[in-house]
Amino acid sequence: MPVLLFLHASLGFLLLLAVPALALGGLRGFFRPLPGGFFRALRGVAWVAILQVALGFALFLAGLRPKDGLHLLYGLLLAAGLHYLGGLEPGGWFYRGLKDPPKRPELFVALGLLFAVGLVLRVYLTGR
Repeated sequence: MPVLLFLHASLGFLLLLAVPALALGGLRGFFRPLPGGFFRALRGVAWVAILQVALGFALFLAGLRPKDGLHLLYGLLLAAGLHYLGGLEPGGWFYRGLKDPPKRPELFVALGLLFAVGLVLRVYLTGR
């Protein structure tokens, strides 16, 4: 169990650094299209968040509950949000599934990443 706790804390720290860094890089999306490498990095961070949520639920089921129950909800929202933002790349899985896809999905990605910064801070503060 200590290994899961350490891994959960380490991935949380990685997300605490990576999400704001992505949001800073995503600010370019307000002015010009984002490169494909940005979306690959975003999808990678999304999978880290998904792994983080899976570890969090494993710890929860093992009896190591977080101090605040909202920690689980915020973590789940962050992972789902990052996953959907990664799919908004033109030609991406979520973009193709939209009935009327936006001409500039970068605007939504930039705004979504700013929201994700708030979520990652909220996850961290409720889980401490």
